[in-house]
Amino acid sequence: MLKPLAAALLLVGSPAFGSSDDAWSAFATEVENACLAAASNALDDASAVVDPFGSESYGLAIVTGRTVNDRAASMICVLNKETRAVQIGGELEIAVLQAWLQPLSANDIENAALAGELFCSFEGEIGTVLLAAGYVASDQPAEAAIKLSNQMTTLSAEGGFNTIVKGTLFTGPGGSAKIELTGDSTEGGESPAHPATLTVQSAIGADLRADGLWRCGP
Repeated sequence: MLKPLAAALLLVGSPAFGSSDDAWSAFATEVENACLAAASNALDDASAVVDPFGSESYGLAIVTGRTVNDRAASMICVLNKETRAVQIGGELEIAVLQAWLQPLSANDIENAALAGELFCSFEGEIGTVLLAAGYVASDQPAEAAIKLSNQMTTLSAEGGFNTIVKGTLFTGPGGSAKIELTGDSTEGGESPAHPATLTVQSAIGADLRADGLWRCGP
């Protein structure tokens, strides 16, 4: 059994047992930021996968990015819970990534330059996360843009605008995105929105699912 002083030292500077989710989330963010900063001289375009709680004495993360030779690599990172000192290991020739959806900004949409005369969008809690465009009564594939883990990805679906209105599967080298309608529209007008789900499979194999609205029209 740990003596009171020893037990206290283990918990200095980190959320105590039974702490709120907010406290652990803040600690994970601290570990992520510290590890990304520590690895910034070795890895570009880096992201971190953080152990939500770490060990008794350390916050733990794996940082993945690209080396100066444009090679994917990862580094193990530890943050001392008591002193806040950070240490990183050497470059490992593996990529450990965690995918997440991000809302599309005006610049993202402009840079995607989707071809089409009419548009569809998937609107989730965080904003528009997928935008698609296509030509009416055309065999030219519809195009879609989605942003995963700070990376823009362009996907396509066969059949043009008419085939994506009621949901479809967009595919491409960066993964896939499937739109499925889950109910009738509760709106009128030229661009009514339908309840829908978006299921994304990234190139690294991670499946992401979001509920939202699928809106198509002018």
